[in-house]
Amino acid sequence: MKLILKEYLLSLRERGELDAILPDLLSQLGLNVYSRPGRGTRQDGVDVGAVGNLDGAPEKVYLFSIKPGDLTRKDWDGDAIQSLRPSLNEILDSYIPNRLPSEHREKDIVICIAIGGDFQEQVRPALTGFISKNTTANVTFEEWNGDKLAGLIQSCFLREDLLPKGARSRLRKSLALLDEPSASHKHFVSLIKSLSKIETSKDSEQITAIRQMSICLWILFAWAREANNMESAYLSGELVLLHGWKIVALYAERKGKAAQAISNAFTSIFSAYQQICSEFLRVNVLSHVGKMHAISNAVRGACSLDINLKLFDLLGRLSIDGIWAFWGAQRFPEADSGIKQQMLQEFQMTSASIKELIANNPILLLPTSEDQAIDIFIAASLLALDGSNGGYIKGWLTEVLNRAEFAYMTHGHYPCTLTSYSELLAHPKPGDDEYRKNVTNGSILYPIIAVWAALLEDEAMYNKVSSLKREHLQHCNFQYWYPDDNTEKNFYTNSNLHGATLSHLCIDRPKEEFLDQLLGECHHSPHFKELSAFKFGWWPLIVVSCRHNRLPVPLELIEGLRRQG
Repeated sequence: MKLILKEYLLSLRERGELDAILPDLLSQLGLNVYSRPGRGTRQDGVDVGAVGNLDGAPEKVYLFSIKPGDLTRKDWDGDAIQSLRPSLNEILDSYIPNRLPSEHREKDIVICIAIGGDFQEQVRPALTGFISKNTTANVTFEEWNGDKLAGLIQSCFLREDLLPKGARSRLRKSLALLDEPSASHKHFVSLIKSLSKIETSKDSEQITAIRQMSICLWILFAWAREANNMESAYLSGELVLLHGWKIVALYAERKGKAAQAISNAFTSIFSAYQQICSEFLRVNVLSHVGKMHAISNAVRGACSLDINLKLFDLLGRLSIDGIWAFWGAQRFPEADSGIKQQMLQEFQMTSASIKELIANNPILLLPTSEDQAIDIFIAASLLALDGSNGGYIKGWLTEVLNRAEFAYMTHGHYPCTLTSYSELLAHPKPGDDEYRKNVTNGSILYPIIAVWAALLEDEAMYNKVSSLKREHLQHCNFQYWYPDDNTEKNFYTNSNLHGATLSHLCIDRPKEEFLDQLLGECHHSPHFKELSAFKFGWWPLIVVSCRHNRLPVPLELIEGLRRQG
């Protein structure tokens, strides 16, 4: 296990990775972290600042300067900005005299050089000379290399008495099977469920659990990136984010050290999740969306079903990434207009990429399974956040509707209620009207198209859905899903059945009345507003949970679009 941890640390980058892990490690060691890594702010050489005592020693101030990988001569003094020596000089010349908090000025100071790998021999003489020259009565130096960090992580986060039985084995299996993503993810699911299954409500156990989940996700991410296969890491990132939120929600309205520790650990999980998404989409999707059939061909499926399932899956993933960018832009105040503008540009770029993905992969014009209506809804929701995309959404959904109707009439690959891969392989059965009736006995796809037709004032598309229902799908139960009083408890971890279904939607009435029927149900139910992700401003988590756990996205999230016209 220590070797696994050391290799993981060696692969981490400095910004957003190694410096995301270290604060939680120091907190678990009992130190009070008073300064965390920041972007766009002057740090004067200090990446992390903490105060406390280790191994029973007197209380000291620990100032960390972090560098990724091995420390080479170039990393020591080869770059005036990024090298270690200038950073250490800044700590001595600027941070300690001018920025050290006043309450800690009388304490001894330890400057810690933290690296993910090892100190190479050619830099050892220069480093030793620097330390000897600058050590004083109250300022000393410590070396925290990958071996030491791995040992601390193993002792603090992964001790046998803290992990459920077999958890280490699950982590090892997940890492070993990265080239088989479904098997790797299966073991990681088992690991996270065992870590998040806390029998008591003790703060210490909750903090330990969320920190363990964070560390395990970072380890999986580092190894997946090294193996150049991010699939398991992507699915696991969603899983850990949702399980982590389940713990965060318990502390969202509380103050104090426990609440802050849990918030910091969740921030680390969210950082890992965002980097996993970025890495996956950048390599596998974004650079290829502009090429005709490029992504469809890259799936290398055994049949068209494989391509269809994967393309709709990618559509949902890309759309959620854009939703997070839009959310991020809304959270930044005007004072951070540069960051806000960057987020808005990412949102616009993702929206454009989705349109290119659909244009260059026509298989996205006809879903195979009703389940794929979830991805269609998420994509349409993202595009609708920019009012200029209304016409595009109408054209796309009209084409989906036309192809679905034609496929149904000709016993082609019409959308069905099947979800099992083996059953979908055998679908359809031409000429078998009874089979066709059985596998189209319920639908969320057509109600979703009707909702968007009503929102976008597309009378023709809405009437076409109504005509399809009246003439060919009288047996089909048009329905939609809503949260209930059990949803908050089970929504993020998918631990039990929850939610309620509004069945037999009346599509034969005018579109305004149809929309009133569906959105009116939102007004009569308080359960959506009781979802912690909505209450505390993390509403994209609702979309992530719906995609990951295959639930229709609550209509409350798009209700505002109606008011926007």
